[in-house]
Amino acid sequence: MLPTDGGNDEAVRQEAAVWFERMRGADAERYRAEFGRWRQRDPRHAHAYTRFEDHWALAGALRTTEMGHARQLTPKQRWSFALPLPRYAFAGAALAILLIVGSLFALNGASQPSQFALAGPPLSTPVGQIREKHLKDGSTVTLDTDSLVEVAFSRSVRVVRLIRGRARFEVAHDAARPFIVEAAGRTVTARGTIFDVSLSGNGMKVSLLRGAIDVGSGTVSRPTSGPVARLKVGQSFRTVAGKETPLVQPTLHGEDQWVAGMLTFDGARLSEVLDQTNRYSKIKIRIGDPALRNLRVTGAFHPLPVDELGAALAAAFALRVEHASNGDLVLQPR
Repeated sequence: MLPTDGGNDEAVRQEAAVWFERMRGADAERYRAEFGRWRQRDPRHAHAYTRFEDHWALAGALRTTEMGHARQLTPKQRWSFALPLPRYAFAGAALAILLIVGSLFALNGASQPSQFALAGPPLSTPVGQIREKHLKDGSTVTLDTDSLVEVAFSRSVRVVRLIRGRARFEVAHDAARPFIVEAAGRTVTARGTIFDVSLSGNGMKVSLLRGAIDVGSGTVSRPTSGPVARLKVGQSFRTVAGKETPLVQPTLHGEDQWVAGMLTFDGARLSEVLDQTNRYSKIKIRIGDPALRNLRVTGAFHPLPVDELGAALAAAFALRVEHASNGDLVLQPR
């Protein structure tokens, strides 16, 4: 019999997570009568369990190639979206505005001495939040969870450095001042367009939603003469750790929906999926058996609440969820 704490909604939700996993297991019939009594005992029980069912319906394509659950998001829509964690404004470091004097390089490679200034403290988001920020040139940057950028403008160039995480850039057109994003030793140059740039332990990725961008190597102050990739709408540029040649390939359908808190995967390994979803929560989902790392996941779903995601993944692959002493969820074979 599961313990019940009628005065604690979090306890009810944890009970619902256990029941959700149990009722999709091989022994579901054995527990059905007890489950029915639990569900009828308190209206909150039925409500909590229904939430897990709704989440599971959204993630119903986890082991298929059907992407019908992915919501559409047009590039022009603006989002100011907070995932269900305490609400914080952008976390700006306690830094004075610094003036940087250096040599910036125009797109033709000619050196043009110029002064430019950090446009305020770095912009960042805490774990579990997505925030939109308007820059003083009219551009917009949307930061994913646990992300950090620095913004520096001059009379001849606009530079944003992605230091951590992922960001979407909606660039205000300015023919006299190109907009350049620096990330992982590469530059992404645009004059008026929408694109995503992300960093991970496996490399960096650039996805074009509207307009045109050039992806080159080096930085603004230290460009290199390497090849430049010009992306078309619907294409992504990706570097992979350990591979010398970057990849240019079609962007996964629905991948642009992260700004609305929706993550999309197509045949990704379970370990890769958890690398991304775990960024949104201080409580992590871990793999208890290395043999589970290569399970393939296809679908679109929300990374939070983390216990609902853990239950959905467990149900999809007939696994069980254990609770570690630190609060993490551990996926184990049945």
